[in-house]
Amino acid sequence: MTIETLIAQRTATWTDEERVALGTVVEALRPSPRHLTDILDWLDDIAARERVRPAAALADRDLQAVLRFRGAQADRLKRWKERLRRLRYPRLAAREAAIADLVRTMDLGSAIAVMPPPALEGGLVTFAIAVRSTGEFAAALERLREGFARGDVGRLFALLDEA
Repeated sequence: MTIETLIAQRTATWTDEERVALGTVVEALRPSPRHLTDILDWLDDIAARERVRPAAALADRDLQAVLRFRGAQADRLKRWKERLRRLRYPRLAAREAAIADLVRTMDLGSAIAVMPPPALEGGLVTFAIAVRSTGEFAAALERLREGFARGDVGRLFALLDEA
């Protein structure tokens, strides 16, 4: 199925202005049919949940800013879809932001990376320690132990359990 056919079928009930807005997105980002299907599905979901027309989601200030960004096309598409995903899943996006904020405030240092599961699915958190010596390793473990003692690690898992 061509992108044109997909757009025609999926936007049959859209206004001309909404089709023009989508056309601007397609022209700027050149999504594959798979990506375009995701975009249309997510726009439909947002419109149904918020009880608005698709144009309301397409008019989002942050989505528009990505379209004006001068980066590589693939990067722009990724950033645009990520913003649309956040509009589609606002509670998930808020939970991801809360987890990112907590990880920053944990202050575990540059030797320890905390990586929640993608889209908060699967429940496995990865803690990676990158060090050059036993001294650095001991210091990283001590920072992690302090994070446990403060309850930071427990709060992290509590946030993940809520997802």
